[in-house]
Amino acid sequence: MKLGVVLRAERLIRGDGFRRTRLATPYGPVDRIFSGELHGTETHFLYGRFPGQRTPSWEIPYEANQSAFDALGVDHIIGTFVVGGVDKEVRGGDLVIPHDLVSFAGPRTSLPPLSGRFSNAHVIPSFCPVLRRLLIRGADEAGVRVHQSGVYFSFYGFARIETLAELELMERLGARLVGQTMDPEFTLARQRHLHYGAIAVAIDSYHDMKTETETDPEVFRARSRQAIADGRRNFEAIIEAGLATRGADEVEDCACAQVAKGKHKDMFASFPEDLL
Repeated sequence: MKLGVVLRAERLIRGDGFRRTRLATPYGPVDRIFSGELHGTETHFLYGRFPGQRTPSWEIPYEANQSAFDALGVDHIIGTFVVGGVDKEVRGGDLVIPHDLVSFAGPRTSLPPLSGRFSNAHVIPSFCPVLRRLLIRGADEAGVRVHQSGVYFSFYGFARIETLAELELMERLGARLVGQTMDPEFTLARQRHLHYGAIAVAIDSYHDMKTETETDPEVFRARSRQAIADGRRNFEAIIEAGLATRGADEVEDCACAQVAKGKHKDMFASFPEDLL
């Protein structure tokens, strides 16, 4: 396993052996990766999805980020997320390990295939069961309470939070979380046949927000900032504990990296090239 983690891991990257890695990619430089070894696993922390100041989700350099992981030989990725809680069980500050994703729209973002023709990524199941087990076990070992499942609703490309009607629709569809940054990161990784897992912290609850219209915005912001800070610390603890108890011979019984093999006829082979 060569693990890539998208996380501002303040404590872990200051540990012995982690070094800053700067990479040039076809989509621009990536200078915020910290590389080292964590409990025997080669680990690369991408310190935030966007460089410098916070940027809208549609300006995050997803292609450059994934290209940097490609250059490092990363084959497993854990994404960490700050989200909103949708269903009644998720409150502000709760951690969730999602098991599936809904994404109806997103940026027109792709990467050229590493070999052969383009093909759509097969994403059933969506998240790697091996990484999900690692995160669940890590949470148990670290003594951190998590929701062990949930559907993440990708609400991409809007410079606002969701309306009440949108949140009510998401809840009816069975979503537990809503956020703007999982896709296309997830899709780009799965196009590479990589193992992908995720963990998220909810900074608020849709059901609480309905009754907070008269609350001082600064109170809400302070609570959200605290949830993010606590969430990042817990992410570090969970990932570290999960890797510490992984075991060198753990079987990776998943199909994430499987690709078609053998002499299969190209579905486009019967068409003249000038029609493709």
